[in-house]
Amino acid sequence: MTSPAPRMDAAQFERVASKCKRWSERSLGVAKALIVEGASLSEAAAAHSMSPQQANVIRGRFLAKAEDLRIEEFMSREKPKLAGSALEPYSAQMQTLRDKGYTIEQIVAFLKESGVSTSPTTVRTFLRSNRA
Repeated sequence: MTSPAPRMDAAQFERVASKCKRWSERSLGVAKALIVEGASLSEAAAAHSMSPQQANVIRGRFLAKAEDLRIEEFMSREKPKLAGSALEPYSAQMQTLRDKGYTIEQIVAFLKESGVSTSPTTVRTFLRSNRA
């Protein structure tokens, strides 16, 4: 049993199409026929003078663009809430403390004095990932 072809409405399609700056009208036309209008692969390909294989590749690339745009829109609405991002402003101070021989637990105490609640594991991971 095959899954149904991916669909989207015209407004969603136009948002994604606006990000496809270098795409030809022909490519956008076949993508719209397949994704918005629900045309079959062979019908859409024939209507745009291309092979079904070409039309299928265009559909796949357009859907990948749609997913990229969906992720971008989510990231612009939602800011990351991982502890690492809360530690970023203290990166230089934490590195200085570590270079001077302070323990991870002492760095956690320093951060607590600065109003940042974290754990030794989080600080250790942050310091490892931010080593130049």
